[in-house]
Amino acid sequence: MMRRLTKSKKGQTMQRQPHALLDTVMMIFGLHNDHQLADKLSLSAGSVSRIRNGTQNVSPALLLTIYERSGLAVDNIKELIQIEQERRTTRQKDPHAQ
Repeated sequence: MMRRLTKSKKGQTMQRQPHALLDTVMMIFGLHNDHQLADKLSLSAGSVSRIRNGTQNVSPALLLTIYERSGLAVDNIKELIQIEQERRTTRQKDPHAQ
């Protein structure tokens, strides 16, 4: 599983888990960061961050935008969301799980 390392304000390295749907959309468009993804999906960078961190759900409007712009089939989008939900459930049960 791919992990991203980010620096906190205090300079500590933190692990950030990817969001399966967002990472797939980034790959489809050849994007390199969340700011580019936010621009592509007409979102704020903060919204992308909240989705990644699990504090904001992927809205129906965003799902429709992803479907229209990426060409991903609805079944694929649902599967990617399910992967992320399972990943989060596993992390809640065992914070050291990957």
